Amino acid sequence: MGKAEILQKIKIAEEQVRAMIKQAEEKRKALQAEGKRMTIEVVDAADAELKKQIDRRIADAKNDIGAKKKAILAEGVRKADALESRARANSSSVRALVLTEFEGTADA
Repeated sequence: MGKAEILQKIKIAEEQVRAMIKQAEEKRKALQAEGKRMTIEVVDAADAELKKQIDRRIADAKNDIGAKKKAILAEGVRKADALESRARANSSSVRALVLTEFEGTADA
């Protein structure tokens, strides 16, 4: 084998090595891009699930607050009705007391 032939084989081998390196670099970049894409998908899915959980908790809290508010308002109405009933029941005795006091003052 002559010198020219050996140099030609070296040149061909170097070209093959460069092609393999280029191919490996392209594959590495593709794998990195795929890994980033998959990571983004996982993070987005986790974010979406977290948002659902937060929205559900907020809705539950609003429902609880609404129920407690209704109960407090109902209790307030009940107490107001009871107070009004007692006031009506006491109104005749209060009238009599006021009249008695007024008559006592007028007589004096």
